[in-house]
Amino acid sequence: MIEVSHLTKRFGSLAAVEDLSFRVEPGRVTGFLGPNGAGKTTTLRLALALIRPTAGTVTFDGRPYAAIPKPAKQIGAALEAASFHPGRTALGHLRMLAPEVGVSDKRCREVLELVGLSQDAKRRVGQFSMGMRGRLGVAVALLGDPGVLLLDEPTNGLDPEGISWMRSLLRAMAGQGRTILISSHLLGEVENTVHDVVIIAKGRMVHHSSLAELRALAQPKTLVAAADPAALTALVRSRGWQATPLGVPDGADPAHPPPGWVVAGPPAQEIGHAAFAANLELTQLASQRAGLEQVFFQLTQGGGLK
Repeated sequence: MIEVSHLTKRFGSLAAVEDLSFRVEPGRVTGFLGPNGAGKTTTLRLALALIRPTAGTVTFDGRPYAAIPKPAKQIGAALEAASFHPGRTALGHLRMLAPEVGVSDKRCREVLELVGLSQDAKRRVGQFSMGMRGRLGVAVALLGDPGVLLLDEPTNGLDPEGISWMRSLLRAMAGQGRTILISSHLLGEVENTVHDVVIIAKGRMVHHSSLAELRALAQPKTLVAAADPAALTALVRSRGWQATPLGVPDGADPAHPPPGWVVAGPPAQEIGHAAFAANLELTQLASQRAGLEQVFFQLTQGGGLK
């Protein structure tokens, strides 16, 4: 298990991470999400003791990274900014790391096979695409067969086939009981990969739940309009529906009945039945379900969910 407790990192007057606390459970893939500049990479660097926190801790099964002997055997990491010598081959890069990690040449070849680079083992990394470099970074993280994985933007540069491969790999590893934390600034890229989500913005936590609970926040909305706008307005208010009038600025009270409403909560079928019971002729009734990306945007932009 990874436990982040009241983690804070300031660079002068800038708070890159502010009082951040969450847990990453074994056997699950947790998405660490936020827009660019939210503090994701800083948090991962703090976890790996690459920089010192201003306050707070990150522990792995109760121990900080610096206190773990041979940490690569227990924690595998691939940061987005990882670089490789362009003149070294993929296999050569892993062989260079093998003695420090404590693994054999056989293991180097195994992880290249696992990430789909066995045919490119002797190619120089300078010839690799961004996606291939990303795969090599995952190979490095897996070299010590660790129980914990920290991957920064692992789908960056991957084509759709590569994203599908990454999804299958991470889900399989979580199924083996590993603890996996992956960062991304795009919820859509990891939506089908993660079990849980931690969302931050400007260094602060804005949401932490299972993916299913986040999906529940994507509340259904229905666009409804009627031949008699006044009667529709009366129906909306009598039912106590949470609704926004069409063509009226947020928060404003329309002086006249608006042409229609966007109703949050009740499904279109329920609204249609209510209109029928009120003898109200509807001219428009359309479901508008909020996508997860919209929920993510609302959370990270500080406006809250509407």
